[in-house]
Amino acid sequence: MMDTEPAFHKITLQDRALFEQYVSPSPLRNCDLSFANIYCWQDTYHSEVAEYGGFMLIRFRLEADEPAYMQPIGEGDIRHIIEALKEDAARCGTTLHICGATTQWCEALERAYPEQFAFRQERASADYIYSADDLATLPGRRYQPKRNHINRFKSRYTWHYEPLSIANIADCIRLNLRWMENKNCCTMPSQYAEQYALQRALLEFDHLPLRGGVLYADGEPAAFTYGSQINSDTFCIHIEKADPNIEGSATMINRLFAEEIATEYQYINREEDLGIEGLRYAKMKYHPVELLSKCSARLLGRREQEIRTLWQELFGDSREQIDSFLGRYYRPDLTLTHEVAERIVSMLHIVPMQDSEGRRAAYIYAVATSAEHRGQGIASALLRQATQKIEADGYDYAFLIPSSDDALRLYRRLGFCEPLLPVHFGSEHDFGTGDPASDLAMVYPIATKEYPTAEISTVG
Repeated sequence: MMDTEPAFHKITLQDRALFEQYVSPSPLRNCDLSFANIYCWQDTYHSEVAEYGGFMLIRFRLEADEPAYMQPIGEGDIRHIIEALKEDAARCGTTLHICGATTQWCEALERAYPEQFAFRQERASADYIYSADDLATLPGRRYQPKRNHINRFKSRYTWHYEPLSIANIADCIRLNLRWMENKNCCTMPSQYAEQYALQRALLEFDHLPLRGGVLYADGEPAAFTYGSQINSDTFCIHIEKADPNIEGSATMINRLFAEEIATEYQYINREEDLGIEGLRYAKMKYHPVELLSKCSARLLGRREQEIRTLWQELFGDSREQIDSFLGRYYRPDLTLTHEVAERIVSMLHIVPMQDSEGRRAAYIYAVATSAEHRGQGIASALLRQATQKIEADGYDYAFLIPSSDDALRLYRRLGFCEPLLPVHFGSEHDFGTGDPASDLAMVYPIATKEYPTAEISTVG
């Protein structure tokens, strides 16, 4: 008899068999589904697992400590599992948020729950999938620069390679300390988290399904790597560290380990780039055969569904554009609405930002009123409420982009200043008009606070 609710528990070494039962035979290549990866990062994400209704379920916590779930893995009725997760999320005091889902699974979710979820994809979270043979052999002209790096390394150093084992883990720890000193690491929480996961993997290596290799140059460790199987045809690289003072060491360890596993696996997943420009450049230089998109799905309440409908009617934006905002930036406490007959007819959103000068800016976004309710002062009242809230919350200034001459006159009456300032948004989401040349903003200054007078450039 099935439990009435999923019984989540902290992931232990004994759960390896559960992952092998569900993930290994599946076609999923998502790096987040590797047992070793989840086990080593679980103290950062507070990951838990449950088996329920023929599915394996993973619950974890996002940066804001919000509970979320990975795509359920298994066979069976998707509605039964989603209802169980909705109830579990409610017990955790939140709404259902699913991460790491395939496009096909999200399509099935939309068919089962039409218009009830906001779906979002982010380029920064896409996994880089490579041909294992390509990484092992580096064939053709496009890999010539990589082969040149390897040849220079071989000509300069006496080297050898060893599979990662208990015997050489101390060398890896020593190299990692040298790497951290060179990179001036552990200045951010994400760097602390990576180091904690790395130390756990190395210290518990003999208990985890990990494989790796160590490269030596002139008798000293020059690079190491390790990873684990995701499914029967894909291996995932979790960590690769190389001495930046030894040219070619990173390229060399990459190739040597790929040679070791290429006869067993067709693909190698080298995880995401996290939106880091240098990391993205480096990963693209190895010519992935696929950028594995991962979707998130967030359950919308009545209010959010009405906001999406109003937004689509008045701005004509695509479902994808609106869901991008609802999935990442929407906050109920920073969304002001006006209802008539229990239906939202006007809205605006306050989006917290920081400009390039370090000032706290509140962007007032997607100000909209349905056609039949315009001219009644509804938008003016929401804007006054918004500026009062922004001042009370301690922002340095607010800004918005007028969409028409009528809007400009309204904003001027409410205290927004001219001249219009060019805005540059440091975000993958397009917060502007769609035409950067038309992204011209009015500023609402706050007494005693500094605000931009030439242009606005936001970061993050």
